[in-house]
Amino acid sequence: MSRTLAALLVLLASVQCAAAGEPPQEQDAWFALLPGHFVLVGRLPDNGASYFGKAVISAQGHGFTLSRTIGARTITATGTIEVPSPPGEGRILRFRWQDPGPRLMSCQVQGDLDNYARLSCLWVIEGHKHKAPGLESYFSTEAWPEN
Repeated sequence: MSRTLAALLVLLASVQCAAAGEPPQEQDAWFALLPGHFVLVGRLPDNGASYFGKAVISAQGHGFTLSRTIGARTITATGTIEVPSPPGEGRILRFRWQDPGPRLMSCQVQGDLDNYARLSCLWVIEGHKHKAPGLESYFSTEAWPEN
C-alpha cells in the first residue's frame, strides 16, 4: 500500500470518527507518515553553531524512536505525540534524550510535496535558561535513489 493511500485512509477514518462524535484516533494522518529516513539541518541553542546529519524515525508501540547521527555521533531519542500547553493548538511530536543531561525537542509535522513527513523542531536543554532554542528541520529521503 502506498504511503499516500495509507495516509488518506487514516485521514478518512479520523473524519468519520469526528462526524460520529467518537474520540479521535491516537494518531492522525501526518503522524502515520513519520517512519522513514531523513536528512537534518540544525543550529545549537543560543545561536550556536550550525550542523547537519541524518536520521531514522521508527514507530515503537504508541510512540516513535529517533536515531539521529551528526558527524560520528549517534543519539537515540524516544518520541510521543502530545498536546502542547495551552491545549487546543493541535498536537506535536516531542522527543526526549540524554546528552548528558535531559534534552527536549518539540516538532511540528507537515507533509512535503511527495507526501512524506517534514519536521520543524525547537529543542532545549531542560532546566537551562536559553536566549534562543536549538533548531532542527528534517527532510525525508525516502524518494531518493539511495533508499
